[in-house]
Amino acid sequence: MTKEISTLFGQKLSSESKKLVDEVRSKLKQPIHPKFDKDFNIYRFVLNAERQYNKKKDIIEHAIKTLDHHLRYRQCLNLDELPDISMADNPLFAGKYLPSSEILNATDSNGRVLCYFEAKTMSLEGAIHSLRSTAACRFQFYHFEHTLRKINEQEDKTGKLSSLRYIVDLNGYEINPFMMLFVTSGDMSYYSTLFHYENYPELVHPMEIVNVPKWIHMPYRLFRSMMPPGFTEKFKLHDGHFIKELEREIDEEDIPVSLGGINQEIQFTAAEIKSEDEYWQPPSETILNQLENLHIYARKQKIIKIQIDENSTKKTLSWYFKNDGDIYFGIFYDLKNDDENYQKDDEIDMDTKIMIYPFFKILGNFNLVHEFDFIDLKNYGTYYLCFCNKHCWLHRRNVEILVELSYSDGSEPERIFYDGKIDKNTEGILKTLKLRDFKDS
Repeated sequence: MTKEISTLFGQKLSSESKKLVDEVRSKLKQPIHPKFDKDFNIYRFVLNAERQYNKKKDIIEHAIKTLDHHLRYRQCLNLDELPDISMADNPLFAGKYLPSSEILNATDSNGRVLCYFEAKTMSLEGAIHSLRSTAACRFQFYHFEHTLRKINEQEDKTGKLSSLRYIVDLNGYEINPFMMLFVTSGDMSYYSTLFHYENYPELVHPMEIVNVPKWIHMPYRLFRSMMPPGFTEKFKLHDGHFIKELEREIDEEDIPVSLGGINQEIQFTAAEIKSEDEYWQPPSETILNQLENLHIYARKQKIIKIQIDENSTKKTLSWYFKNDGDIYFGIFYDLKNDDENYQKDDEIDMDTKIMIYPFFKILGNFNLVHEFDFIDLKNYGTYYLCFCNKHCWLHRRNVEILVELSYSDGSEPERIFYDGKIDKNTEGILKTLKLRDFKDS
């Protein structure tokens, strides 16, 4: 039995909640930006822990661990310094990879902000065949950050805990083999956990799915089995007889006509099906011919280390890789390099390093969009390109990669191999792909 929730949606923070928030804040290891350092933002992590644990000690420890994890991503993605990126400016929705609808200036009886979503045109194939995995994750972070700022506005106005009540209409939606594979492979579970539990817990609560056909229950059960405790409370299913359930807490003026309400102003933007001609294609045969093979065995990780000396003038790191199965990838930094040249890759703990390029799961298939990007290395020290297969118990992953270090304009690129060998290259990644001008669309 879990502990009773100390503050519910639509309530001001209780004295107990404030004590929990203050204790969590005082024990954080990661720096917290003033823009994000709000009691309600911290309490969401406490609330998520309250749903899972009974003892105060466990609640505090889980909230600290989860919030510290999120703060690493906030710093890495520079979320607190970014302008508010609306759905109209977010490539996921501007490119019509996903259907969309704006967050309303309306709430339910518990002060939760409303948003409706029509799923009938939803298809993940266009996004997966057009966007890099890292870009898709980053755009989702921007979307959740946009949502967070909307919820913070509501909380600043009322002084009460709020969330996004997200209502998804499945009317007209037909599942396809691609979506079933996305569910059964664990990819949907990864993204749901990444955003709804690890980074933005309790921000979207509840997510209600209405007009649910009978066939949805099989993939739902598969999905539910992979999710943390409290999933059924957060994600609720309703068949076609849902309107009375909504009207208990939502005025009919705030329900769209398509769902039985009287609001005719709520607008939905449909996603567009991308033709195969629009799918991403490898931009350079020259780069493909230079890729180095890496094998990352089950429960293992491989790390490419790059040492930048204090007087080094080449400080732009660029890379290009493709992978045959799901793999985690990120870049980390440490000023020190204490005897790590003698450590095996699996002995190097990335949790002790500064994350400078987000550690995301890269969907695996050589035929999908390859990963490529660059960063300017601002400090001297050691940088770690980490490929992690520790989530997999059985299968090794194959990665084909090219890593280069160059001047900021891409000139005089040097190729860096896994074993530390360095070779001069003629035309590097940065110039060939024009990465400084590249934008995902």
